[in-house]
Amino acid sequence: MPSILLNQMAGMIDFIENIHFAADVWAGNIQNEMDARYQEKSMLTNLFTEHKFLGWAGLLSIFVAICAIFYFQFQAWEQEDQEQK
Repeated sequence: MPSILLNQMAGMIDFIENIHFAADVWAGNIQNEMDARYQEKSMLTNLFTEHKFLGWAGLLSIFVAICAIFYFQFQAWEQEDQEQK
């Protein structure tokens, strides 16, 4: 009696392992098909790959604008400190 129960349990374990293996193979195939047809459609990526000058000029202008904001803000703070003295 116990050997029949053990054989049935072993059969169930093999069955579950086969289902798990088949699911992994199926999911892997879907992932590979998705990756093979995927193309980037980002305008930002295109800006740096197709229009290099505009991309880098835009990035430089953003950097200069941020630096100018910090510079003038620090100047305003320094002026306030001078007025308080």
